[in-house]
Amino acid sequence: MKKAVAATAKAAKRHAIPKPECDEEHSKEGKLIREVVFGIQDGIVTVIGIIAGVSVLGNKSIILLSAMAGLLGETISMTLGGYLSTKSQNEFYEQELRKEKEHLEKFPEWEKQEVREFYSAKGFKGRELDSIVKIITSSKERWLDIMRAEEFGFPKELDKPVTVGVVIGFASIAGGFLPVIPFLLPLGVQAAVIAAITIALATLFAGGAARTFFTKKNWLVSGMEMMAIGLVAAAASYGIGLLLTGGLVF
Repeated sequence: MKKAVAATAKAAKRHAIPKPECDEEHSKEGKLIREVVFGIQDGIVTVIGIIAGVSVLGNKSIILLSAMAGLLGETISMTLGGYLSTKSQNEFYEQELRKEKEHLEKFPEWEKQEVREFYSAKGFKGRELDSIVKIITSSKERWLDIMRAEEFGFPKELDKPVTVGVVIGFASIAGGFLPVIPFLLPLGVQAAVIAAITIALATLFAGGAARTFFTKKNWLVSGMEMMAIGLVAAAASYGIGLLLTGGLVF
C-alpha cells in the first residue's frame, strides 16, 4: 500500500514539472539540410551562371546545350565530391579515435587528468569532481565517448558518404534543371533567359525560406540571402560573357 502511494506521489510530482510547449523531439531530417541546400543552390547558381554568360550569343540551342552539359558535369562533380569529402572526414575521425583509445591504454593517468580539467572548467570541484572522474574512467567505452565529445568535438554518429553524395547529387540536378525548362519551350531567346532567371531566383528564395523550417530563422531574410547569391552569379556571368564576346575571344 505504501509503495502504491509513493508511486502515485512520484507520478504526480513528475506531471507537475513544467513541460516545454513543443515536444522535445529533435528533427533527424534536418541533418541533411546542409547537403540539400548546398546541392540545390550550387545546381541553380551554376546553370543560371552558364545561361547568363552564354545568352549574349543569342543562340537558344547553344545556351541549352551549354546549360545541360554544365548541369550534368556539376552533378557528377558534386556527387563524387560529397562522397569523397565525407569519407575523408570520417576516416580522419576514426584515426583520431584509434589514437585516443591507445592513449587511454598507455597513459591512463594523463588522460584522467584531461577529464578532470574538462569538468573542472565546467565548475565542478572537490569530491563532486573526483566522483565524476571516477565514474567516467571506470568504463573504457564511456571514457572514450567523453573524450570524443569533449576533446575533439566529433559527432557520435558519422555521416554516411554514399547518402551525402547521393543527396547532394539529386538536389543539384533537381535545382539546376528548373532554369533549363524555358529553353525546352517555344520561347524566344530573350524570353527564355528572363524566364530562366526568374525561375532560378524564385527557387532560391523558396529554398532559403524553406530551410527556416529547420533553422527557425527569419524566412524572409533567409530567402533573400539565397536569392542574392543567384543574382550575383547571374550578373557576374553575364558581365563576363559580354567581355569575352566584345572582341577578346570571339
